[in-house]
Parts: sequence; C-alpha cells; structure tokens
Amino acid sequence: MKSSKKILIIAPFAFGYTSHIQKALQQYEGVDAQILYLDQPAFQYKNTLHKAQNFFSKLIFGKNFKKTFVTDRIKASIKELGQQDEIFIIRPDMLSDDLLQFIKSHTEKFIAYYYDSTRRFPRKVDIISMFDTVYSYDRLDVEKYNLSFLTNYIFEESNHAEFEDQFFNISTNDYRFPLIENLANYLKQHGWTYNIQVYNGSDMPAKYVKIITKQKSIQEVSQMIQKAKIIVEIQRTEQVGLSFRIFEALGHRKKLITTNKDIVNYDFYHPQNILVVDEHNIEIPETFVTSEYVEIDEKILSKYRIKNWVQPIFDL
Repeated sequence: MKSSKKILIIAPFAFGYTSHIQKALQQYEGVDAQILYLDQPAFQYKNTLHKAQNFFSKLIFGKNFKKTFVTDRIKASIKELGQQDEIFIIRPDMLSDDLLQFIKSHTEKFIAYYYDSTRRFPRKVDIISMFDTVYSYDRLDVEKYNLSFLTNYIFEESNHAEFEDQFFNISTNDYRFPLIENLANYLKQHGWTYNIQVYNGSDMPAKYVKIITKQKSIQEVSQMIQKAKIIVEIQRTEQVGLSFRIFEALGHRKKLITTNKDIVNYDFYHPQNILVVDEHNIEIPETFVTSEYVEIDEKILSKYRIKNWVQPIFDL
C-alpha cells in the first residue's frame, strides 16, 4: 500500500489565514498535512526576573530567549514529525539560516511562499537560494528575482445580497491612518453608510473612524464583510501583490475599492465590481456605489479557491 505524501506547513498564524492551506490539503486522499506555527504557542516570561535576565542576555551576549524558544520548539516539532516529502514555509525570513538549513535537511522538497514583498523584508532576497522553489505574490519580485508567481487565495464564500453598511474597512493603525480618516470623511460627506475600524493597542483620537483596542478574529471580520456592499482596501506603499482582503471580496461577492493599481491586470477584474482610487485624491462615482455586483466566471474563480490553489504547488 502506497504511503501518504507527508507535507508540513510552517507559517505565522496570521489570524488563521494560513490554517486554510492545511485544511485544503487534508481534503486530498493520500496526503498527511501538518502545520507548525511560527508564533504559537507564544513565548512567555516565567516572571520579572526571567524578563530581566533576557534583557541582559541580549545586551551582553546577543542572545534572545524568545528566539531560542522558537528555534528549540521548531526543531523539537520537526524531529517528532520526522522526514517530510515537502515542507512549505511562509515568512522564512523570520528564521535564522542555521534553522532553515535544519528544516531543509528534513524534507525532499523545500518550498517558500513570499506573501510580503522583498522591499518590505529585504532578508527574503538573501535566502532565495535555500529553496527548491520560491513563490511570490509580488509581480516585481517575481520578475527581478526569477521567482514563481502565486497569488493569495479564496478560502471562504457566500452570496449575501442584503447589507447593513455600504462600505467596510478594517486595518491596523500605521502610516495609512490619515488616509483612512480622509476616506471616512469623504464617505460621510456623500451621505454613505460605513463601518471603518482601526485597531490600536489603546484608545486614540479619531474623528471619522472607530478605534478598536482588541483585534478581530478572522470569523468576526468575515461577518462584517458579509454585512457590507463594498469592501475598501488601502494597500501599503511597498506592496504590489494582492492582499487577502481582495480575495475575501471575491469570495463573498462584494464590490471592492482599492488603491492597488495592478489589480486591473488580473482576470477577475471587472470595472463594475472593482474601483481603483488614488488615496490622496479620492473620487468614488455614485454609479459605482449604486450599481449591482457582476458575477465572475466560474472558471476564473475556481483557480483561486484554496482547494485548487494547492494543486500545482504540491503536485496533487
């Protein structure tokens, strides 16, 4: 009897987005898929003294207890799981060269997926040669470093025609906050309803958006997406690849407003569904807000669904 193909995914938890890769692989007969999170369980100090010891360890010896904890945990887990047919790793730049070499020694095929650009995390460039294949969602990185192009994926679908708010956006507080405030002000001036939330560790002043101090789960975000007609995404300036928010809009059949100019080059682009705006000079036509969503061809949607997305990567 043929043994199962053993696949190990190593990735950040990322609110649960990466867990869907394992779930998709488990649907295939003859696949034994495991997932190892880079950030879970999280490192915790035993007490105040332990925290102080780590401070001096970093200062004097350049050793960080947190990094040692992650390294030891990953090594122990891989030793327990044994040799793998394929190891698929997201955000390998978070790990040392030595640890990556250790991981590589436990698999026949070592694959990386960059769902952040090398412009944001330059270390990604230095480790490309360690892998048999490096996938990237960033067209510029693919062209510059001869990587394999791979978008993010649709992991959930629905078709809710009714909505409570016309616009929805949720993001973390960063340099984009003034742009998001400006967007919310624009929507308010036009009399459009919106649910725009910005996560910050503590309360902060905001005139037009809602500040939240507790991060929303992927399930909570999904519920809010389903209650909106139009999803708004303001991309990071160093980003060309399509974020998960875009694939959530696709999966839930929601119209999308984005600052990502490259989206017009994708096969699912339809001008009635997707509006590209300049974040410094926002203009949203009334016709875009009032018009209905146009269904995308099933053949196009199919290839972005997570169950089909994993096929070419893992030769299924």
